[in-house]
Amino acid sequence: MSHDHQGDEQHCGEAHRASEASGGGPNTDFLDLEISQVLYAEAEGVTREAFRELLKEAAKRQWQARWGERIEALAKLAVDELLEDMAANLEIEARIAARNAARGAVQDRASQLIQGTPESPEPGEDTSGDGQG
Repeated sequence: MSHDHQGDEQHCGEAHRASEASGGGPNTDFLDLEISQVLYAEAEGVTREAFRELLKEAAKRQWQARWGERIEALAKLAVDELLEDMAANLEIEARIAARNAARGAVQDRASQLIQGTPESPEPGEDTSGDGQG
C-alpha cells in the first residue's frame, strides 16, 4: 500500500485540469476514468480510514492497559476542578444578578423622587394623616 493521500489529491488535481483543458467542466474528472477505477479509488480511501480507526482503537487499549489508573485519576482531577470553577462562577452570577436587581430598585426610587412621586411609606409609618401612628 505505497499509495498516499497526497498522491491521490495530486492525481485528482491533474486529472481535473486535464478534464477542463479538454473541454470538460469542473468536477468532471471522474468521467475520464472507468467506473471500476473510481470505485477502487473510493475503496482505497475507505480502507485507509478504517486502518486509521483501528490504530486509534489499539492505541486507546494500550494507553488504558499501561496507564489506566493514572488516566482515570487525571480525568477525575480535571472534572473536579472544572466543577469547582463552575460552582464559583454560578455563585458570582447569582451575586451579580442580586446586585443588578437592587440597583434597579434604587434607580426606580430615584426616578420616583425626581418625578415628584410621593415616597412609599416605610413599614410602621402613619399614612392616615391624622397624626395617630
